[in-house]
Amino acid sequence: MAVVVRVRNGRIEEYENGAYRRSYGSNIVAASTDGRIVAGVNSNGRVEEYEKGAYRRSYGSNAVGVQVSGGVVAVQTSKGRTEEYVNGAYRRSY
Repeated sequence: MAVVVRVRNGRIEEYENGAYRRSYGSNIVAASTDGRIVAGVNSNGRVEEYEKGAYRRSYGSNAVGVQVSGGVVAVQTSKGRTEEYVNGAYRRSY
């Protein structure tokens, strides 16, 4: 079962097997998923994490992009660095 997300009008739209599933969030500028976790960057530069459409947590700052893989959230910052988070906890930066 393939889950895909996209940002439209500041909201995250979730599709499952090509069919629209749900929409959530606000002021979102970028989003990514690994099929379970959906992470989005809001206009304030913070990462918002969702699971099954439900808000879980918010963390980080100065974020401009996000990528999720295997439960690890990699956040690209405005300073050109990448920060890794696992379960909302900061792991490392490079």
